Amino acid sequence: MPATNAKSEILLIHMSKQVLLFFCGMLLATCALGQQAKIDSLRKIIKSEIKDTAKIIILEELGQAYREEKKIDSSIMALKLALELNEKTNYSEQRQCWQIAALQYLLYVTGNYAQSLKYASRNLLLSEKLNDTFQLGLTHLTFGHNYKALNEYRLSLDHYFKAKKILKLYWESRGRPEDNTFTILSVADLYLKMGLADSALIFTEQAYKLALNDPEIGAVRKKNSLVTNYILYSIRLFGDIYLSKKDEQTALYYYREHITGFLKFHENNRDLGFVLNNMARIFYEHGQLDSAIFFAKKALNNAQEYDDPENMFNAGILLSHCYDGKDDRASLNYMKLAMLAKDSMLDIEKLRQAQILTFNVQAREKEKASAVAEQSAKTRRIIIIVAFLVSIASFLIWNRIRQLRLRHKAILEQKESEKLKAKYEKEVLELEARALRSQMNPHFIFNCLNSIKALMQENNSAKGAEYLTTFSKLIRSLFNNADKKEVTLFDEIETCKFYLQLEAMRFDDKFSFSVQTDSIDLKSIHVPALIVQPFIENAIWHGIIPRGAGEVLLTVSKTNDDVQIIIDDNGIGREVSQQNKSTSAIIHQSKGVNLTQSRLKLDSLLQQRKASIETIDKKDENGKAAGTKVVITVAAEV
Repeated sequence: MPATNAKSEILLIHMSKQVLLFFCGMLLATCALGQQAKIDSLRKIIKSEIKDTAKIIILEELGQAYREEKKIDSSIMALKLALELNEKTNYSEQRQCWQIAALQYLLYVTGNYAQSLKYASRNLLLSEKLNDTFQLGLTHLTFGHNYKALNEYRLSLDHYFKAKKILKLYWESRGRPEDNTFTILSVADLYLKMGLADSALIFTEQAYKLALNDPEIGAVRKKNSLVTNYILYSIRLFGDIYLSKKDEQTALYYYREHITGFLKFHENNRDLGFVLNNMARIFYEHGQLDSAIFFAKKALNNAQEYDDPENMFNAGILLSHCYDGKDDRASLNYMKLAMLAKDSMLDIEKLRQAQILTFNVQAREKEKASAVAEQSAKTRRIIIIVAFLVSIASFLIWNRIRQLRLRHKAILEQKESEKLKAKYEKEVLELEARALRSQMNPHFIFNCLNSIKALMQENNSAKGAEYLTTFSKLIRSLFNNADKKEVTLFDEIETCKFYLQLEAMRFDDKFSFSVQTDSIDLKSIHVPALIVQPFIENAIWHGIIPRGAGEVLLTVSKTNDDVQIIIDDNGIGREVSQQNKSTSAIIHQSKGVNLTQSRLKLDSLLQQRKASIETIDKKDENGKAAGTKVVITVAAEV
């Protein structure tokens, strides 16, 4: 910019401002006297008024009068009294909604974000109850303002868009054009704070077009009209956006437009201070100190008029730099003024940080409570599922045993003839084998359910769910084989794998296991069901677990016409295990082993095939127990 043009522009703005300030000052003085008289009159009426309903309305008017006088604390106090009296007399829920809406906004303006959010939460419920979509939209706007001040930008953006959607529905339901200009400008300002200048520009352009198309534009715009405010706010945002994009000339263009509109429509707010400070900073960075000083002083005057420490600090610092080396005394005075403003800013910032800390603590407490509730619900669901499965398993086992007993009794009653004695004896042996196999199932299921119960008591829901999935696969395998005299060796090994997985999870992988088979067609070999599992259970419970860690190796190999199933562990050995066990544990183990031996013996009688069990106590090189090896030998015939 040429120096002559800059000086002319400065002189013109200065003269216009002085004339306008004179007339505005006279008008404001007259209005202030009138407003104070109104406040005094309302206070006298309240003292003399007897009816509570009349007091409520007068207190509302008093709150509005204090607000117009910028006595925000007094306005808040009057509105709180009106709300308290309204709630006490149950006069009008709609008026309560309006009173809370005014309080939530005024508390936000004073920087009391926590209280503002508290009232906004109340108004959210009340406006939903009254189906007041307009107040609901304004409440979401207040949420957005507070969260923006607390640096919770994502939450703020979420509430701004909710407000936009709700207010759009409100205007559409009344057949009127959408009036969402301020909401869109709030979104644009938030995007600028988030460093998203392009998004901010899109929303600012949208708001600016809406404001220009407003019907009020065609009429003479009044002082402080909403449309005028929206247009000036948009123009200021344009300047801020282009300044953030380093396009200073375009930013200056919009800032000049803002000043012109501000003076033309007699606006009276602190926005002008930000514009003047930004212009002063641009001129300062380009070495145009006269222009920088002129706009910085105007910014300082505006900040002092509206008690704005932020703009006072920025203007004071800039003026101190401008006078540095030229007028050291003036530079020092402006620096002192800036430091005083900074102290006020620090007090405000401390209050804001304290509220942010309180907000974060409350947010964490809510998240923790939500997580605990979710975990409790999940645990309850798992317990219900386990109880349901246990009930089904118990019923099926009971029903199966009952059916076997009834069938056995029917067979005994039918076999009255000596002629059928041999056949009868063979069938009795078959029924005994089935009964023994049925006895194994409850014993095995009982152990698995105990493991699930332990996990539930430890509140390990994730592992409990995984355990339950494996357990369900095992139950399905057992039920599929329940009616069979024998199963394939492949199915038997698969069942053992499920059991090993369950026990490994139960004991937090304190032991490892592996299953090895030679190149044998396991599906072609048949064995009695569940003849291997009891020995694996003994290896884990009485060999590995007392030791604290170890390994179980399940091997299937073929020698000549036989198949050997080997359960090999490196536990404490049988001798030490017998010394450690209680009497009940010894009986428990003996029953499991004896059941398996009896079943193999019956299988040999029924099928006329060889079957044997051999238990080997392993020793190390020092003769100490090094584990146990159990060898089950069955015929390899199909």
